[in-house]
Amino acid sequence: MKQVIKFAFVLSMLLSTNNVIGQNRNNDILSDSTKLAEYIYTNMHYPLMDLINNSEGTTVYKYVTDSLPGINEIQIVKSSGSGSLDREGKRLLWQIPSSENEYSPSEIAIDFKLADNKIYEMFDVLESAPEFPGGNSEMFKFISQNLNWPPEGAEMAIQGSTFCGFVIEKDGSINIAEVVIPLQHWFDAEAMRVIKRMPRWTAGKKDGKPVRVYFILPIKIHTQ
Repeated sequence: MKQVIKFAFVLSMLLSTNNVIGQNRNNDILSDSTKLAEYIYTNMHYPLMDLINNSEGTTVYKYVTDSLPGINEIQIVKSSGSGSLDREGKRLLWQIPSSENEYSPSEIAIDFKLADNKIYEMFDVLESAPEFPGGNSEMFKFISQNLNWPPEGAEMAIQGSTFCGFVIEKDGSINIAEVVIPLQHWFDAEAMRVIKRMPRWTAGKKDGKPVRVYFILPIKIHTQ
């Protein structure tokens, strides 16, 4: 993870849309290249192995839409060279909110790049730190209400903390979760399960933009 947190990405977007029908720019991401680039920037989860391997590239997608479900067909016209980057771009396109407008088949090129828009740590200077919904008290309540110790572990007299590390993405979701300092494998696994079930946080910000932040959380264990 020490290597991973030194890298991140800046996404640049090239949009080519032909024969656009309708121009409702208040709620239609596809009709506005600026909104589309912002959507991709905020919601992308740069794949872990691509961060580690410093993988970059451009993927060109061809998509088809209709008026009800939105995008209903996506094809890769040109691969970035990384299957995981290609799949991440596809995931984002499938999740674009539908609109009332229809488009003829169009192409979008997503340029995946690693740059100074890094994964920050909590001790870095941020405009605002990420926050669990309702604050720390609600976070610890969520953890205590969702921890379910396995029978084998509950019978053991264990006291201490499992330290869990995870990335809070720009959209507030949890990603790249790991056990930083283990305690006992039953409890470590359960702590990770609960971390991955957390609701979206309020993302951290720097210079007015959401940023990825690496957070280390100790989960206290006390049995018997």
